[in-house]
Amino acid sequence: MPRKPAIAKETAASAQPARATKSSTPRVKAAQHSKVVPVVEKIEQPVLAAAENAHEAIAKIAYGYWESRGCQGGSEIEDWVRAEHEYRQR
Repeated sequence: MPRKPAIAKETAASAQPARATKSSTPRVKAAQHSKVVPVVEKIEQPVLAAAENAHEAIAKIAYGYWESRGCQGGSEIEDWVRAEHEYRQR
């Protein structure tokens, strides 16, 4: 098997770029960023909490109507609508 010419090896070795010198300042390996919380999340949480509280309050009022009938008969939808109306009146 024939050998490669020596000239090809010399040009390949000389074509490599010179290595840069190290800088005196240390390199930052990991940046520590503070967690960014979108403003939308801050607004939605109180709105959702208020909606859940309203739903719970209306459910308690409707349950009270059902209990006042002796826990039988009637329409749960009518009780719910009546309870919503009463809740909004407050």
